[in-house]
Amino acid sequence: MAGFWIFLPASLFGGLWDLRFRKVPNLLNGTILLGALAWHAYRGDLVSSALGAAAGFSALLLPYWLGGMGAGDVKFMAALGAAAGWPSAADALLWSALSGGVLVVVLALRPEDWTQAWLEAASGWKEAVRALCRNAGSRKREKVPYALAMTAGFILSHFFPLLGRVTA
Repeated sequence: MAGFWIFLPASLFGGLWDLRFRKVPNLLNGTILLGALAWHAYRGDLVSSALGAAAGFSALLLPYWLGGMGAGDVKFMAALGAAAGWPSAADALLWSALSGGVLVVVLALRPEDWTQAWLEAASGWKEAVRALCRNAGSRKREKVPYALAMTAGFILSHFFPLLGRVTA
């Protein structure tokens, strides 16, 4: 799928930008979205791209409304959904959710948390898990660079489709 390789650099840029600055630029989101719609329209697959954008946008509206992520993240997923097209956008969403969970765990736990968990593991694995949760839960709420997880989801969905792929 040539579209993946065309939008991969922009996706990587967005993920790394979010990691560094904790926001995704609107210019990048708009460029990816319009470029993806134009690319798919040229290939005669505009509906697939529009459905992918709608899926990416609508899937993250509730987390945005609840304060779990920023508007830039919602727009970035819509843009990546447009780039992937439907049903690949559903794969990207699923992989992004999984990647986001891993990212949150990695960012929430510090090296000293793992040390404490290993010490608690002598009392059993349940104590180790409790120690990790206690330490991670006691921290101030930090912004999470979800665009990085979305980029990982976009990449993983290309190489490991879960729900299927439209062949072009």
